[in-house]
Amino acid sequence: MHLVFIVGLGIVIILFRGLSQYMLWIFLGVTLALIASAYFCYRFIKTRGQQTLKDLEKTAIFKDRSVEVRFLGGIASLKLGQPGTSLAIENKTADTLTPRHQLEDPDAARIRELDRLAHMFEKDLITREEFFLARKKLLKP
Repeated sequence: MHLVFIVGLGIVIILFRGLSQYMLWIFLGVTLALIASAYFCYRFIKTRGQQTLKDLEKTAIFKDRSVEVRFLGGIASLKLGQPGTSLAIENKTADTLTPRHQLEDPDAARIRELDRLAHMFEKDLITREEFFLARKKLLKP
């Protein structure tokens, strides 16, 4: 991405000659800023990223497997871990991971309760007044 930005900035310098006396300085400044951001990103990944990658490799889902990170739609990729292991992670997740419980959306719960009330009312299990009272309680903010 940085390389594309630098090439684009070079094209802008060529196309806009009115600013050409300052464009070299702008180009050098932007290039320096991109190099500095790449350095800080590299330093951040080097210090904190290694520990994060080590922690990820120790999890059960990545045990004895390699991890491939792809950038720019697969143009650039980085493969970490054991070479030659290409088992899909999805094959082992059911064996190693415990199911996670999620909270239900309040609106979804309200709709489910209204649906249950409507079925009860249709089957004459509750009276019309009970249905409207329960619906009023459910729809109350």
